Amino acid sequence: MGTLKIQHVIDALSGMQALNEVLTGELSDVEVCIEELEALPPAELDNMAGEREAYVTARAALHSGLASITDVLGWVHLMAEKDEDGNELVAVRTLPSVPLSSIN
Repeated sequence: MGTLKIQHVIDALSGMQALNEVLTGELSDVEVCIEELEALPPAELDNMAGEREAYVTARAALHSGLASITDVLGWVHLMAEKDEDGNELVAVRTLPSVPLSSIN
């Protein structure tokens, strides 16, 4: 498997950062909805159990998506092209690393 060219690294970073922003915003909205439902009186909350369950499921999916973004960024970090001296780009140095045990 080859390394990722610098332009591909930049494209991956841009895409993942944009997706991260969208998912983070959606997660904030879902958290607000859950808090609003939990502030209801118990009798009303019982009537909204299905809606609360949908929000909790959405919250779990959003957390999973954000974790996947971290995984992708870790892979980009691992596979990113180095300069002629073997140094990483400044933008790549801040990315998460990928444990070698996760590579097949």
